[in-house]
Order: sequence, then structure tokens, then C-alpha cells
Amino acid sequence: MSLKGALLASTVLALPTAAIAQETQDSGIEEVVVQGQYIPDEKRATSEISNILDAEAFARTGDSDVAVALTRVTGLSVVGGKYVYVRGLGERYSLAQLDGSTLPPLSPLRRDVPLDIFPTAMVGSVLVQKTFSPEYPLDFGGGVVDMRTKAVPDEQILEIGIGTKFNTESTFKGGLSYDGPNSEFFGFGGKMRDLPAALAANPTLEGMTAEERNAAAEALPNKWSIDAEDNLPAAKVDFTYGDRFESGDNAYGFLISGNYENEWDNEFGERNTYATSNAGLVPRDEVNAEACAKYESGDATDCGRRVTNQNISLNGILTVGAELGPDHALKATSVILRKSTKRASIEKGSFASDPGSIRTNSETWWEEREVWWNQVSGEHHFSHDSDTFQETQVNWLANYTRSTRDLPFWREFTYDFDENEQADLLSPRTDGNRTSYGALKSETWSGGVDILQPVTLGDTPVDFKLGAHMSDQDYTSSMLRYGFVFPAGANIELRKLVPEIVFGPVNLDPAGITLAEYTDPSDEFTGNQKITSLYAGIDAQLSDVLRIAVGGRYEKSEQDLLTFIRVTGEPDPVSRSEEDFLPAATLTWEFAENLQLRLAYSQTVNRPTLRELSRATFVNERGENVRGNPDLLTADIDNYDARIEWYFGAADFASVGVFYKDFTNPIEESYTILGEGPLKSLQNAAGAKLKGAEAELQINLPVREAFGWDFVGDREFFFNGNISYIDSEVDLTGQDTQATTLVRPLQGTSKWLGNASIGWEEFETGERVSLVLNYQGKRIDGTGLFGAPDVYENPPILLNFVYKRNVDVFGGPLEVSFKAENLLNDDYRRTQGEGIFEQYDLGRAFSLGFKYSF
Repeated sequence: MSLKGALLASTVLALPTAAIAQETQDSGIEEVVVQGQYIPDEKRATSEISNILDAEAFARTGDSDVAVALTRVTGLSVVGGKYVYVRGLGERYSLAQLDGSTLPPLSPLRRDVPLDIFPTAMVGSVLVQKTFSPEYPLDFGGGVVDMRTKAVPDEQILEIGIGTKFNTESTFKGGLSYDGPNSEFFGFGGKMRDLPAALAANPTLEGMTAEERNAAAEALPNKWSIDAEDNLPAAKVDFTYGDRFESGDNAYGFLISGNYENEWDNEFGERNTYATSNAGLVPRDEVNAEACAKYESGDATDCGRRVTNQNISLNGILTVGAELGPDHALKATSVILRKSTKRASIEKGSFASDPGSIRTNSETWWEEREVWWNQVSGEHHFSHDSDTFQETQVNWLANYTRSTRDLPFWREFTYDFDENEQADLLSPRTDGNRTSYGALKSETWSGGVDILQPVTLGDTPVDFKLGAHMSDQDYTSSMLRYGFVFPAGANIELRKLVPEIVFGPVNLDPAGITLAEYTDPSDEFTGNQKITSLYAGIDAQLSDVLRIAVGGRYEKSEQDLLTFIRVTGEPDPVSRSEEDFLPAATLTWEFAENLQLRLAYSQTVNRPTLRELSRATFVNERGENVRGNPDLLTADIDNYDARIEWYFGAADFASVGVFYKDFTNPIEESYTILGEGPLKSLQNAAGAKLKGAEAELQINLPVREAFGWDFVGDREFFFNGNISYIDSEVDLTGQDTQATTLVRPLQGTSKWLGNASIGWEEFETGERVSLVLNYQGKRIDGTGLFGAPDVYENPPILLNFVYKRNVDVFGGPLEVSFKAENLLNDDYRRTQGEGIFEQYDLGRAFSLGFKYSF
């Protein structure tokens, strides 16, 4: 029997056991009756410090995607509604896997994976492991989020669900939108957004005649204006169908599942930036109603920041499995995940580039993110006629993943309010309008084999673990930028009109408005990263109360990048090869019945990404100039963890843990000056430290027994709660930087994180009721420069209510669900010093869903 199986079978009695010896009247043989409860808890069986979310946890909280669901896990925070940070460590320390294969990022400028693209309806469970073990990659900072797809069912299932959602700030409220094809309903941008053939043939416009350039200009769709439209309620449809067939000793099965969602949300508020002076913090950009009133210019009723996002998700999964006798299993899974965002944005206010005047910046945006994930895997067991060597387990996998992110037909344009004309005029500046096309593609081939060999050495069960993995990732990213140029002259009357008239065919002419190309050479790059790894470890039960897991992992990382210098256009190749062998060890001591202490130590690394190694300057998602650094060193991390766990009921446990991380050469943001603006870069800081504590409690509440409330019937009441305290510090002293704070917390780290949920379950009717609270403390979102304070994000305090119940309809169960979100009506807010950097109302949301099982 493997060590894990032995532990589950012999040491997971959660309640004090009683062995009752009785002599039977018939035979005189003593009968031993063991009273206790078996808890097949992966968190207890594993040697590492971890948390598990399963289908039951998803049902209790009613979360629709993995990113939101992970906010319930101790020590986890979610940024932007999609990026998960473990123990407050930022994007560069995040690692996400699906069925054991590492997922590539979906942005050329980020290294983390947006987990909002994974619906909980298609995920069987999620493991969050916070201590490093050798079977995971060495680039392991805060922890790993390992999602597992749903398994092939044991019997036939067919489920169909529909749902809708109403938001008090968005639904049936005036939103922003723009014309697009009908295919947007399913998340496809349509041919209208494709790069015109004339530009695809010659993206740089180089060598074009004036007539050819004019034809290329006319080929661009003449769609600019943003319209006011009422937002519809959200819509959701999902289905699952699966079956299992048996033939002799073999069994075969399949599972197919699909999910579709369409949702609108408004972000109406304000956005400001600040600088310092002798008088203190002073505004630079003022996108708010007060700005218009202050300068007594233009109409103040529509001043501020107005954004409407329409998010469309379309996902599918197909799993086919075969059990060839009791010892061999094969599984093939294909997953396609798509999330598209249609955004319309209008910002009206005063800007630092032209202080004292009113400007309106408008933007239309369409983004498609897609992951196509394919994997075949096998699990094989080989028996031995030996008392020492138990059954050998061999697992293998082969994976191909393609990730894409498309930004087709992204448009920006600006109108300035003219005091003399008392009208808004389309800006004639070269940056007054832009039409951009962006694309990113990542292809990854990976594979690996893992061997588990349980042995018995004397009376000691030991698991020997061996494994080898490889991955080969190709990465391409490009961006094309164009703009229309006005001829010399005022053109005032023309510029008063809407863009569709200004840039209409009658005004596009070699002697009139012409098309120019503004693509930076650094907007295009290609890269490749190969990682080859080997690992070995042992997991030994040294005694009835002491267990140790020790191992190490070897990795060879090879990175090759080609991009181009922004100014000169010269090639800028970067090549790097590194080898590391690092250890990990965890000791588990069951010092009392159902009480165990875990102690863990490991060494891991944090490598710079391909983009971070490039000298080329590029513009990130927030419009900031960013330059990589080919001299970046790989950061080394020493990790220390300790946690006490107490299992005192069938589903009851409590834990208290502490952790400490010591960073050598951590990679941090740095700023210098480029022209009149800041240039963001990356440098190795002198050092950084992170320490903290976390506590968790999950308990079933004996309400009926304690209060004698018979009316509660068979309802089982529960409480889940956790709290984390995280203290971090990074030292930027000695860097070539204009950052205000040289010793500060790590970016993205909240000092306090907390979750609580209370409710009940009644299994006869499938009734589930939960009140769920989530708190994330403020965290640094941007670095302050030239004496200005850092920008802090203040996440909303979210209080949600979830209700579910099964109703018998036509002989089958119909699950009815209701969810109310943000009951406290908290808003989203970023601050800089005493000033508001960004603010908008989230609104309360109410969801209603129905799922029928045939």
C-alpha cells in the first residue's frame, strides 16, 4: 500500500475512537468494534501545506469562475477580477497549471494567467499548494494553483442550466457601445475587424504611392462613434453530458460540457493623476465633473470616466477515458476557453498635456483571449511478487497548448474644447487618433513521466518519487499602429463634425487627410523558452507520528528572444541559459491525536521573462513606456513554512500557520526619465523579505442539538473562516530610480486578507444557503515618482448571499439558485495620498439560475 493510502486508511480518524470488545454468545470470539469517521481529505494526506476547493465548495459560494472562487482560500487575493496572488506576492510569482501542465500567459506584458477564463462548471477541483515540492517547476514563488478537469462520470449524466443577472449600476442603465457584427454575440469579432488586405500586404506602408496609401486608408472601416445604449441583463447557458460503458474487465466513458455567458457592466466614475509641488500634491490629469466646473469650459454633465464592458465567454471540454482492467487507465482531454471583451470608454476632463482646457478621449476596444488545451495521459500500476516492493505507479502525459490574444481594430480619438468656437474639435495632433491591431500567439509542447514506487524498509513505508518533464514554448507578439494626418490649415469647421464625416471617403485624399504608420520596431518580437527538468524525492513514515518528505529538482532553462530597438530599428537578440538544482523538505509530526505540525523549507527561483530581458522600449496596457533589462539576474528565494492542523470532526478542522520568504536579487520596477515622462524598467533590488501568519477554521455547527430547534430538521449548519496577515518589505536603495519610496511593501501585497461564510445544507432537498464575506486590504498598485506617494488599490469589501434548492419537476431534480452580490454596495477605489486616483460604483448584483438533471 502506498504511503498516502496507508495514511488515509489508518490515521484519518477525526473523532476520538473507541474500541469496544464484546464476547459473542455463539463462538466466544471477541468482536472488536471501532467507532470513528473516515476523512478522505487530500489536504491531510499530502505532505505539503495546501488548500483544496472542490465542487461542493463551488456550490456553497456560487462562484462562476475560478478567479473569484479562489478569493475564499486562505492567503489568496485576486487583482482585477482575474489575476490570483498567493500570499500577496504579485504577478511574477504566480504559477497556474491545468491537470499538471503549466499554462502560458495571455498577455505579452504579464507573466500570470487570467483565471477568470476558467468557469467552475468545467473544473472538478483546484489545489492551491503553498510550499514547494519537487514535482512542480522551480519558478515557484508564492505557490501553485493546479486546476483539475472533471473526470469521466461513473454513470450517465445530463444537465442543462440557464441563468440571468441584474446589476443595479448596469442593467437597464445607460451604457456605452458601438456598431459591430452579429457574431459579437458569441464572442467573435467578425471580418469587419480584420486587418484590410492592403495593409496586410504592406503593414509599414513603405514604398506605397499616394494613391495606394489613400486606398489603404479607405479600406479601414469608417466606424468611430460611441453610442449610448441600455445594457441588457446577463445571460448564461451551460450543459453537461457524460456516460460510462463496461465491457468485461474494461470500462470506457466520456464527458462533454459547454458554457456560455454574456454580461455587461458599467464603470462610471473618475480618474485622476497627481504630482508634487511646494504646496503638496497637485492634480495633473483631472477626469471628473469638478474639472469642467473649475475651468468653466464645456458641458460638465458628462465629465468624468465612463466605461462599459461587455464580456462574452464561450467554453467547451471533451474528455474520453478508458480503464483497461484494474491496473491501466488512459485519458484524453481537449479544452477550449474563450473570453471576449467589448469595451467603449469616454474620459472627459483636464489633462496635464494641455492644462486649463477640457478634452474628451474616446476609445473602442475588442479583445479575444483563447486557450486551446489538449492532453493525453495514462496511469499504470505494476504489481511485484515482493514483500519489499509494492505496486509501482507510472503516470505520463503529453500536452499541446495554444494561447492567443487578439486586439483587432482598437481605436482611440480625442476632441478638444475650443473656447473661441465654443465647440469640441477633433484633435489635429499626430496622437489625436489611432487605429491599432495587436496579436499574441503562444504554442507550447510539453510532456513528462512520474514514477511512484512504494517500498517497505523494515517497518517503515517509504514512497520513492522520480520524474522527468520538458516544455518547449514559442512566443510571438506584434502590434500595428496607424493614424490619420490632417493637412496644414485650421480645418475648424470640419473638425467640429463626428469622426465618420471627418474621415469619410470625400476627405481622404493625397492632398487632404492621409494615413500614416506609427508602429514601433519593438512592437514585434519572437521568443522561445525550453525547460528540461528532472526530480527525485522520498516520502517516508518514520514512525506512527513522524513523516518526512525530502527531494530536489534539476532544471535547465534556455531563453532566446528577438526584438528591435525602438529608435534605430536594429535587431536586439537576447540569449540566456541557466541550470539550477534546488532542494525541498517537509516534516509532519502528529504530536497528538488528530493534531499535526508541518515544517517546510525549500529553495526556488524567479526568472525574468523573455520580454523583461529586452532592451527595446514598449508601451504597456496602461500606456506607460517600459524597457526591459538584459542584465537582470534570476532571483533566488528561501522559503520557510510552519503550520499546525487540527482535524476534530468529519468535516471540521482548524489550522494556524506562519511563513517567511527571503529574496536575493528580487526583480522590481524601477523608473528613470525618458524625455518629459517616466520610463519604467526593471532592476534587481538589494533584497526583499516577506513574513506572515494565517489561520483557518471549518466547522459544522450543532445548531439543533445546542438550542433544541427541531424546526431546522436535517439541515447541517457550517462556518468557514480564514484570516491572513502579510508583512513585506523590498529595498530599492542604490537603484537608478526616481521612485519616491525606496523601502516599501512589495507591489500587490495586502497586509490583511479575510474570508468568512456561514450557512446550512440540507441534502434531501439539495438546499444550500450561504452568507459569504471577502476582505482584501489595500495594496500598492503603482509606484509614486518625484516625491508623489505610491498609488494604492482599495479593494471593495464584498458580502454575498447564495441560495440553492432542488425541486422535483417531471420526475427529475430542478436546481433553483439565487445569488445576491456586493450587499454592502462598496465601490472600487484607487488612491494616491489623500487624492482619488480612480473610483467607480460596482453596484449590487442579483442572479437567478435553473439547472435540470435528466
